[in-house]
Amino acid sequence: MMVDASHLKNDIDLGDLIIRQVVKDDLPALEWDGEYTQFRRMYASLYRDTQTGRALMWMIETEKGDMVGQAFVILRSGELSAADGERRAYIFSFRVKPGYRNQGVGTFLLEFIHEDLRRRGFKFVTLNVAKDNPNAIRLYRRLGYKVISSHAGKWSYTDHEGITHHVDEPAWRMMKRIG
Repeated sequence: MMVDASHLKNDIDLGDLIIRQVVKDDLPALEWDGEYTQFRRMYASLYRDTQTGRALMWMIETEKGDMVGQAFVILRSGELSAADGERRAYIFSFRVKPGYRNQGVGTFLLEFIHEDLRRRGFKFVTLNVAKDNPNAIRLYRRLGYKVISSHAGKWSYTDHEGITHHVDEPAWRMMKRIG
């Protein structure tokens, strides 16, 4: 009998976690055991963008190789207010598995990304956060992000079966100065 222990807290030493860029073989792990299978095509497309320098895909894992979180970064976007390729980058799909939340894992990952972007010459980081996600809003504010606008949060994706889905997720656009 298998027991789902994902809701249980894991005593984690942040020094034992590894942050690294996603490689092609990691793409199935981004589906989180089926929870995000619908984004398979988006992940593959984004991975191709990493090969051209347009995006970054980060994952955080235990020493045993178990993924506990992820974050993606768009460096250049058609929406220049989000990511202009020079001064402003856009973080999205920032996730930490439930058993690892509220233990500093998300902060550790975001601070790592901020430093990486700073080294690349970026001055600002933007992100959208769902208006109905108070825990994420609280985390971003604690890390120095400020709400700069309301965002309709309308987007679409084609799932792993080729079906297009339209998402309506009202969000706050937040920004942080990193350099």
